[in-house]
Amino acid sequence: MAKFYGIGVGPGDPELITLKAAKILKTIDVLILPDSQKGKNNIAYEIVAEHVNQEAKLISVEFPMVHDKNIINQAGKTAAEVVERHVRVGKNTAFVTLGDPSVYSTYNYIVKHLAPEIEIETIPGITSFCAAAAEINRSLVEGDEILSIIPATTSQRIMEMALDATSSVVFMKVYNQKERVLNVLGKYQLLDDSVLVQRCGFPDCTVEKDIKKGLAGDKQYLSIILSRKES
Repeated sequence: MAKFYGIGVGPGDPELITLKAAKILKTIDVLILPDSQKGKNNIAYEIVAEHVNQEAKLISVEFPMVHDKNIINQAGKTAAEVVERHVRVGKNTAFVTLGDPSVYSTYNYIVKHLAPEIEIETIPGITSFCAAAAEINRSLVEGDEILSIIPATTSQRIMEMALDATSSVVFMKVYNQKERVLNVLGKYQLLDDSVLVQRCGFPDCTVEKDIKKGLAGDKQYLSIILSRKES
């Protein structure tokens, strides 16, 4: 039987793809692409296109950008059925995802629905927050400090619980969550110690140290905030 690969393609810069990811992409028979916005180009595919086997079959599977876990789970189940159908007939199949497959990736909703006999190999990728820290030459954590990764879509109470116990914070999924994030950063006096990075890894990447100004601009889905309590 063939194998299913979950491949992290990094934050956006094609030069940040791992050698292993590039090697595997050259050999696959089927490439599954996550489709969250119909009619939009697939960003993950654009990053790796030059490495993909030219004979590989490309298949888009819909993953709606919603908070309803039942809908996302059903999308994962449907995608898993597509994967199994190809793997069982000897087709090495891969799924590409921005950043790393283990961090807020729809890849995991596919894996949980695959039959036990399907062989899986996950290829890690560089995360957006590590790339963002490198972009601004900033340490995420030092010594015995704790790093928390907070989805801005969670409740303010949970955000505050994390901030009470941590030294450094990465806010992900910032898109459309301006007021909630600003409230928390203001409460913990982190506005001056935070940096907004948008489209990290892409040619049009922007870095904004004035968080209020940055969040007041155009909404950008690929946005993260790095915050750190300065001692």
